[in-house]
Amino acid sequence: MPNRQKYTPVRFSHLMSYAGVGSIVRGAEDKLMVITDTRYWTDKNQRIVADVIPYVTRVSMALEIDKELRMPPKAQENERGEIEGSYLPAVLFPKYAKCKKCGLLHNNPWKERELTDKVLCEKEKCDGNLEQITWCAVSNKGHLSEVPWHFICHQNSDSNCRLDFESNYLMLTTDNSGKQIIKCTRCANSGAFENTKINFINSIQPWIYEQAPKLDETDTVEILEVNSPGVYLPERVNALVIPPESRISKTNIVDRVFNNSTIRRELDSVRNPIQRNGILARAATEYRCSVEDIQHAFDEIARGYPFLDNTITNGELFEDEYKAFLTPLSDVADDEDFVTVHKTSELYELKNSTNSAQLISIIDMIDKHIIATRLREIQVFKGFYRGFEGQKDGEDKTIEVKREIVPPDIVGESNWLPAVELFGEGIFISINENILTKWEEIHAVRKRADEILKRYEKAEITLHKDVEVTPRFLLLHTLSHLLIRELESTAGYPAASLKERIYCSRDKKMAAILIYTTVADIVGSLGGIIESGEPKEFLTLLDSAFKHAQWCSLDPVCTEHEGQGPGWLNRAACHACSLIPEPSCEYGNVFLDRVFIKGSESLGIPNFLDFVHKENVTEK
Repeated sequence: MPNRQKYTPVRFSHLMSYAGVGSIVRGAEDKLMVITDTRYWTDKNQRIVADVIPYVTRVSMALEIDKELRMPPKAQENERGEIEGSYLPAVLFPKYAKCKKCGLLHNNPWKERELTDKVLCEKEKCDGNLEQITWCAVSNKGHLSEVPWHFICHQNSDSNCRLDFESNYLMLTTDNSGKQIIKCTRCANSGAFENTKINFINSIQPWIYEQAPKLDETDTVEILEVNSPGVYLPERVNALVIPPESRISKTNIVDRVFNNSTIRRELDSVRNPIQRNGILARAATEYRCSVEDIQHAFDEIARGYPFLDNTITNGELFEDEYKAFLTPLSDVADDEDFVTVHKTSELYELKNSTNSAQLISIIDMIDKHIIATRLREIQVFKGFYRGFEGQKDGEDKTIEVKREIVPPDIVGESNWLPAVELFGEGIFISINENILTKWEEIHAVRKRADEILKRYEKAEITLHKDVEVTPRFLLLHTLSHLLIRELESTAGYPAASLKERIYCSRDKKMAAILIYTTVADIVGSLGGIIESGEPKEFLTLLDSAFKHAQWCSLDPVCTEHEGQGPGWLNRAACHACSLIPEPSCEYGNVFLDRVFIKGSESLGIPNFLDFVHKENVTEK
């Protein structure tokens, strides 16, 4: 167990993203801490306290995961030293603090104190408050350690000033140019540390007390602030639970026992008949049934309950979800995890009550309109990266620097991955395939999309999702962002709580958008998206989205811009019109361009709704 291990509150959804294993978070004591790996998610008997998530076989196969998925521990320490609440093991990091008054560095001043204690500078005639340092050292192999302050301060000098952990002799200050430096009060040597590169690192992770391995020519180590993107980049994947798994009943005894991984583990671990009978009797009391019922449930589980057909092909994630939305459900049970209501016919009926050419074109554009009144999403944390990729000069060649993923247990030996299940609701629309195919054949449309594709091929950015940069994807993604911005004002949700899924493939004839929200509560969300998804309200929402695509407050600059955002992967898209909070976008807020919606007469790209109207008139 790590030295002076603490517990820090982390929301489950955040655990899958920026606050996962290995991340630096602010703990309950208002100190920066780093979350330890999953090997420490155990009780006093070293048993795993992360429960198995049931009925996710399709999700695991579609995401190409061959390990169990387990929920993070739901509780740890209370006032009496007992464990409760949504807390995770963490250790103090960085351990250095500096005096706010004189800048003197102190090595772990909380070693013999509580983290909530106020600590003062020990320098003579200085009583300044100490504050935690916000700098760390990271390597592209995933290592994290304290900044080697002494080395940086003395690396460019011949001084024989010795490293001393027992006394405080280093000071953080600024030079004449305003650059932060570390200065030695004993020998007066100094060195700049911000974004400095060094050729070694002191530890693998702050909670692992082992010597870090020696680095080779493919390694880099940089000194970064703890909130830099290079310090922590999580690798997360997610999927929706769809039929048949979403339709499994959760009320019978077999299912309730199947969900109770604690009792199942206990029963699997005992060989003594008396102990086994005791576990069966305790389960029978808990579920208010007979011991025979419990034994029958265990027998069914041993035979392979819930007896699902596991002939799912890896990688067919989006295609399966897309088909599930298009398939109407019948005899829906109260405890199903995927419930949809088809509203397409009601939407089409609205054509009879409007004379607006734009509204009619919007209706003609839509192939299917579906409200998801209940969704269950599984988010899986696969690991994290540190550092940056790129190139560096070697002795006689250019060396490629690659990041390596660090698994949740650090050593890569665990047979499970942390995951969370979230519940919510959403709106699904698919676009008319015939109209979209004809629109994609326009030369100017293909040319503009190809320009973004070529930039993406050269860009040094890492996305969580695979993406095929095509005209239809750029159209769908931009429309998705516009809808999220509209829903923020109509459904009462902050944009950061809304998410998107883009179902896009010309070969598989997929062109659809899902805008949804999920929370870590089986009750789900508040119904605001469902109300906004009703045909009349949703038509108004779409109308506003298309109108807002026509003009940005930063136009004409935004529309005419040759490239914006990382890698110049956005064109007519900025914070004033199309960008949304980072957690809401699966693609890093890139691949956005309002021109695919609003059109450009000078480029020969038609307004999309005008094109829809023209095609419908031609067909008639």
